[in-house]
Amino acid sequence: MKIKKLRIENLRGLSDVNFVFDQPTNVIVGPNAIGKTTILEAIRLVKCLLMPRYFQEGQQVLVSLGAMSPHPQLNNYLEFSSLTRDETIPIKIQMDLELNGDELNYLSISSQQLGLEILKGQMGRNEDQNQLALTQFLSSEEGKKRLDEAARQIDSNLSKFVAPFTLPICLTIDPAGGIRGENQLNQAMVILLERRHPPHKALFSYFPADRAFPAGETVVQIGSNEANSQIQAHMGQASTKYQRLKQTIVNNLLLSGVNENELHKDFASVFAKLLPGKELAGISVTPVGTLKVAIREQSSNKVFDIDGMSSGEKGLILTFMLLFQTLASGGIALLDEPELHLNPAVCKNIISFISEEIIQKNDIQVLLCTHSGEILGTAFDREDCTVHHLRSHNDATKIYEKDSHEVFCALARLGTSAADSMFSQGNIFVEGDHDSLVLEDGFYEFVSGYKITSLGGRTGIEKEITTLQQAEKKGDLDKLNCFIFDLDRMPSSIVSTPLVKVLQWDRYCLENYLIKPKELFDELTELGVTDLDSRGIFEKRLKEMALQQLSEVVAREVYAKESPESVGVRSKDIEGKSFAEMAEILSDRLNTLKLEIQNHDNSNWKNTFIDTCNTKHAELLPIWEDNWFKQASGKRLIDDLYKEYKISIAKLTLKRRLAKRLKADKTEDWTLVKSKILDALTH
Repeated sequence: MKIKKLRIENLRGLSDVNFVFDQPTNVIVGPNAIGKTTILEAIRLVKCLLMPRYFQEGQQVLVSLGAMSPHPQLNNYLEFSSLTRDETIPIKIQMDLELNGDELNYLSISSQQLGLEILKGQMGRNEDQNQLALTQFLSSEEGKKRLDEAARQIDSNLSKFVAPFTLPICLTIDPAGGIRGENQLNQAMVILLERRHPPHKALFSYFPADRAFPAGETVVQIGSNEANSQIQAHMGQASTKYQRLKQTIVNNLLLSGVNENELHKDFASVFAKLLPGKELAGISVTPVGTLKVAIREQSSNKVFDIDGMSSGEKGLILTFMLLFQTLASGGIALLDEPELHLNPAVCKNIISFISEEIIQKNDIQVLLCTHSGEILGTAFDREDCTVHHLRSHNDATKIYEKDSHEVFCALARLGTSAADSMFSQGNIFVEGDHDSLVLEDGFYEFVSGYKITSLGGRTGIEKEITTLQQAEKKGDLDKLNCFIFDLDRMPSSIVSTPLVKVLQWDRYCLENYLIKPKELFDELTELGVTDLDSRGIFEKRLKEMALQQLSEVVAREVYAKESPESVGVRSKDIEGKSFAEMAEILSDRLNTLKLEIQNHDNSNWKNTFIDTCNTKHAELLPIWEDNWFKQASGKRLIDDLYKEYKISIAKLTLKRRLAKRLKADKTEDWTLVKSKILDALTH
């Protein structure tokens, strides 16, 4: 059995969303409190209200959702407002289930049992679900006739079914019209398919995110009470799964036909791929009479009780042991945030483990809600996984279509995961390692809500900008991506598009906006920096440091023009060319360079270089005199300040303090940067 389609209308925070689940693993992502868990609860509601495995399963789900009281005296009341988004319209959940050939074959030989389910429903006897429910009625001629008619009608319908067959199920919750389905036979078929399995097996199992493990000794029981608890733990009282860790392990060993070797094998599979370095050391009763599930740390050979593991590790073991042992073939697992309490390294392996150890071996379908970027990234790379993005109360989009691959690959190369992009208003890419913190300190209210990523330089970035802008033209981009670059005396020719903005500072780098003499002097004075002398002397020295950079700038520019051509390989030399074509181009360049070096006149070259530098320096000096705070490298100026004065704090700390000071003083430069950021993010 597989869920192929799901539509949810007016349930809690969701107004109208649609899903198509066409892979064994289906990952659902979205911002906090958007309604991801509600998707799993919707499936749980349909299953337990229309296709209950036992009486009170539906009531237990409604109690867990706060829609019904657990007290028998009050269970006639349904708190509709706790379930609905709009109280003026009903809740409607539609679900298409796909049945396989084995399931259809079982139903085809079970028409009499299906007939009994139909009659019990028609006569309102669902509260009495055992085989004796209709004994007196079936003893009458009318009862026999009704059952035969129901069986014939069922046989007629089943004869038309061809695998794979889609079974539509629809739940409506309406204060005026009550709780109802639309096709009693369809619902009865799912009930029968589930009840053919023993208590420890289920077709549907829900793993909620609220995990609470009992401390200390737990009561372990066998027999009918345990079977009843196990059945309820699948869906009706799903949270009790996490209170049954030792109970589940013992039951798997004693009651489920699992020998000790198989149990060790299941544990070994979980430990090897998800929690390496540990192994199951056995199950025993301690001298004081408590049950011990022993775990061995392989590196130290230390043995400890499973209670000593972290909540994340215990949750992982229990979840996958239950998936191994309690999901029937063809079952459906609903997993809510399995990454809780786990480190990213473990999360990265969860999807592959589910696919290779759970799904492929037992034909399980998994619907998984997550916030984990590691889980999301792994699912993105697998062909047997789909990812759905719940964007809002009425927008659920299957995002990892083939044409979106390039977009997320580009974002990944830029250091941003798909999860980062989805869970934020957009992305801001900055060049320097310190730029993100400086922007957050000085301009938090304008950049909050955006994922800020440091690129560490501009190499290859313009190519990624082009990739994203091409994706924007195809309609594959739906959030803002803003690239903020230093000028570095290298103006970019790329222009902004509505969703891919390019903001290049009109000064050498971001630090240039922080080195205003007044604010810098005040900050260093507060830090107790000595030898600053007067404000005027400090400002004069700061300018001198900036002007010293002009000589280096001039020398680099003149040398680039006067020196022989570089021997380096350019992209245009090799792109799309054969080795022979590359060799021709590169060999010609080496010959040219050889001739230039042979003809090099040492004395004449030096005189020409000096004269050209002096001329260029004289040309640029007036510009630098007036605009040194734009032309000089702000990063280099801060480095020179640390050489000149005894500044005791880290350079990043100084930059962050300066950003906060500019913000507090609302300086002209702070206002200028603010306007540039707002222009990039809002236009």
